[in-house]
Amino acid sequence: MRKTAQRLAFLLIVLPAALCGVVSAQTKSIPADPSFKLQGLDGKVYDLAELRGNVVLASFGATWCAPCSSELHLLEELLSEYRNQPVRFFWVSVERPEEITNAALRRYAKERKISFPVLRDTGQMVVLQFTPRVRLPMIVLLGKDGKVADPVQFGMRSPLDTEAYKAEMRVRLNKLLGPGVEGERRFAGVRVPTLVGLF
Repeated sequence: MRKTAQRLAFLLIVLPAALCGVVSAQTKSIPADPSFKLQGLDGKVYDLAELRGNVVLASFGATWCAPCSSELHLLEELLSEYRNQPVRFFWVSVERPEEITNAALRRYAKERKISFPVLRDTGQMVVLQFTPRVRLPMIVLLGKDGKVADPVQFGMRSPLDTEAYKAEMRVRLNKLLGPGVEGERRFAGVRVPTLVGLF
């Protein structure tokens, strides 16, 4: 009986400590100033360092990922609201060329009416800066200073709650744009100019 109690006490003390070590080993520290240089389907190379002064929203996804397609539609709606703001949207495919060709990726973007640049992270070197393993879709927001805005977000929480998702993204974008930046809010389908930071 005494040995059983000692074993139980040992497990209660040692096991949580061991688990904390495993969790901390799996936790990836996100770089404050990430490296982001990728080629777009338009042939341009997009370098994060050249985008300073803009808020950057990068959505990482794949053509086979159904939630990624749903999220792209919502991001396109958000882009139209922020078109006159210093915000840059990107969609980053993490698929390898043998999984999908550039031509097929262009078709995918055209079918979904994506108007922002589509980039390729074929070696997953950029996405793996933010997460120890690829989970899609993933949103990374960067402030005007090029620093990562926490948290890195893994996709939509619920495909049915699109308005809540867009509202959350607006709050995060508006916060990064800063107070006094003119934005737009919608009331009963009508765009109304507002001062970001007041709402």
